[in-house]
Amino acid sequence: MKLYSKEEARHMLCRYHNLDGAESLCGKKGVEKIMQRIHSIQYDPLNVVARNADLVLQARVKDYTESILYNLLYQEHKLIDGFDKEMCIYNTTDFARFQFVRNEYEKHAAPTLRHRNQTGVLDILDDVRDFVEKHGKTGTKDISIGEVRESRWGHKKLSSAALDYLFNTGTLTVADKRGTQKYFDLTERVIDSKHLSCAPDMSVEEFVEWYIERRIQSVGFLWNKSGGAWQGRFLSDTKLRSSTLRTLVEKNRIEEIQVEGIKEPFYFSKNFKQYMTTQKPNSYVRFLAPLDNILWDRQMLELLFGFTYRWEVYTPAVRRTYGYYVLPVLYNGRFIARFEANPIRESQEFVIKNWWWEPGVEPNDEMGEMLAKEMERFAEFLQIDNSSKNMMKLEM
Repeated sequence: MKLYSKEEARHMLCRYHNLDGAESLCGKKGVEKIMQRIHSIQYDPLNVVARNADLVLQARVKDYTESILYNLLYQEHKLIDGFDKEMCIYNTTDFARFQFVRNEYEKHAAPTLRHRNQTGVLDILDDVRDFVEKHGKTGTKDISIGEVRESRWGHKKLSSAALDYLFNTGTLTVADKRGTQKYFDLTERVIDSKHLSCAPDMSVEEFVEWYIERRIQSVGFLWNKSGGAWQGRFLSDTKLRSSTLRTLVEKNRIEEIQVEGIKEPFYFSKNFKQYMTTQKPNSYVRFLAPLDNILWDRQMLELLFGFTYRWEVYTPAVRRTYGYYVLPVLYNGRFIARFEANPIRESQEFVIKNWWWEPGVEPNDEMGEMLAKEMERFAEFLQIDNSSKNMMKLEM
């Protein structure tokens, strides 16, 4: 088992995700290529600076714009919304295999509906499906079937909960989205028929092997410790995951490496090998999303990068260490800072509200130059002006 230093491991991860800009991934083709590599990115509707999925892609792909993701999701349907780690965006070619995950949702749906006093959902599924079949793209505001009642569980209308149920079981998919409003249509009318069902002889064991290898690829490499990177049905089962990792090693589909100072081995897939180089990239800075793939396992992040990060949007203001929506700053394979920006839609300008340097970071001229370049690039992605106040706030 080969041993790497933490610095080498960090550079390999950043190279794999193209955070160092070593590959000329650009525009729509660049998004398609990086999605084929990492398979899945987490979706979150909050839009303070930009939505999480867009922030993930802008850090990896040159000249990325939000319209590219919209096009791939809702016009070409090469990408699709669906549950993976959490609600995610993934390649439509994976949809069929996720039937195993959707089946698990269906198995556990009835107890959840009973707990929420929404079992009436099961009585109107056919009616809701027929409505969508007749009317096409349907949002929750377009349909009202069943009871309307106050609820602590999100939807007040049973028909809205039924739309979610049919989405989670695969009958419907998100065919369009306007802001955060989803519009559903029959899955068979949205995506190509060849992606609707997986090989009939595929076993659950074969699916889990595929799923675990795929999740490793989503991060780059992973250890076998429970955490955010192993969230989701099947993967959070420690016993199942451990036995499957052993099987994948035996089948030579994944390999192990050791990182200096960390007891647990790390697993990587074959496609990671081409990024296992100790060659240092050109200098770079990237602003990362709060739910970026390399942040999925916070304990692994802390041990590898020496960076402690917590997303504090759900933390009461008085208990926050930093701010509401804080973005990490990556510089040449290490995290040097984090910042909170003013809400973009309010100011229509990229203005940093708060900036926190990491302990031990000593800013220099090169770092300042790279930060200025990234601020300009980031503002171009946001399609707004970059405030001249930002560099003053950094106190270089």
